[in-house]
Amino acid sequence: MVSCAANDSQVVAQALRRAREERGLSSSVFITDTGCLGPCPTAGCSVVVYPEGVWYTGVDVTDVAEIIERHIVGGEIVERLLDAELNS
Repeated sequence: MVSCAANDSQVVAQALRRAREERGLSSSVFITDTGCLGPCPTAGCSVVVYPEGVWYTGVDVTDVAEIIERHIVGGEIVERLLDAELNS
């Protein structure tokens, strides 16, 4: 069955935490593990960035640095990972 858990969501969450620590963002960026968010990408997992409520799908560990640098630090949406349906 396709699910974020089956697509290494825990590995992605760990990579997000490491990247947050490396950038010194621990006091301002919080990473929360959740149960199912609903969308089931065939590869990767779903990630939602708040307070904007931006949904990314198909995220894998190789996407983490880009999300941290471009979105979290730079305030720029990573268009290639954006879930157009959920962000409409």
